[in-house]
Amino acid sequence: MTKTSSRERVLCTLDHRQPDRVPVDFGGTMVSGIHASCVLALRDYFGLEKKPVKAVDPGQFLGEIDGDLKLALGIDTGASCGA
Repeated sequence: MTKTSSRERVLCTLDHRQPDRVPVDFGGTMVSGIHASCVLALRDYFGLEKKPVKAVDPGQFLGEIDGDLKLALGIDTGASCGA
């Protein structure tokens, strides 16, 4: 069984076909962001490097999701996810 890429998974879903699993999107757009405090907590939960979280939307205080957290969460969207 071959592994489905993030890109294939998203395209399959957009084409109304059954993907191997539901695509995951956090931070791919401003409407799918995560509050900076949650990004910090997730980094801690997954044992990732402790560092300040950059606010990408100061109004909602959405935090930037770095590549290492995207990998840990299995995110299928975004430039560093192969989407």
